Amino acid sequence: MLCTLSAAISLLSTTPRVFDSVFAPSAIRTLVAAGCDRSHSFTTVLDREVSRSGRTVLERALTAVLDELGDESRYVEYWWRGGHRRMDSHRDVDEALCRSRSHAGTAVGVQRCPQNGHVLYLELAEELRGPTCVWEEAPPDEAWLSEAAAAEADARAGPPRELTALHVVPARPGRLLRFRGDQLHAVPAPAGEWLGEAEETATRRAADTADAPPPGLTEAEFLRWMSRQQEAKAEAAAERSEAVEAAVEAAKAD
Repeated sequence: MLCTLSAAISLLSTTPRVFDSVFAPSAIRTLVAAGCDRSHSFTTVLDREVSRSGRTVLERALTAVLDELGDESRYVEYWWRGGHRRMDSHRDVDEALCRSRSHAGTAVGVQRCPQNGHVLYLELAEELRGPTCVWEEAPPDEAWLSEAAAAEADARAGPPRELTALHVVPARPGRLLRFRGDQLHAVPAPAGEWLGEAEETATRRAADTADAPPPGLTEAEFLRWMSRQQEAKAEAAAERSEAVEAAVEAAKAD
């Protein structure tokens, strides 16, 4: 299980940073329980000027991490995932802005990225590695800088540029990954997907997708199974909603 957050722009180092054992095992268990209750049905934005230490156990953990890193960003957007699922290469952006504003004369949405992105890994199956892959890119050219400035967009964002490096960070309980907020990142699933491997076990796949829970689960395992089911349903609903929005926009364009 993992919790991701973005803290909201500067051309900082593009080399991701990794910190291990950021929380004690007992604290991780508390965060996992809180995350399972919360599930992935929504994202949340925390204003640290309104609530400096956070309003929930998850927010208190996230603000403690940012304080330790010396990150004074005012706004923090965070969400939770309770299972290992593929995430295609993407940038984190203000999605509402990207859908509502476009570059002049195009259908390209205006992108603004957070200052930093983070992944906090909490609990994993013993055989799971679930790496997060983060790319470095060539700097934006002058043409894009001018276009971004005219649209009040984030100059660091935009279409993918020449890729210059790839960082692969395996998931480990208590590990924190921090990277610049505009960087392209992805999660292959199974972990060796891009290498043509199939590392995910049939047991793990069945536990994630079965309509009924596998037999013999403990109470904690059952709660985690329920969380994965709720997350899958929420993601499916979001995908259907996005498909409907795309169809509506296509109809308007026609």
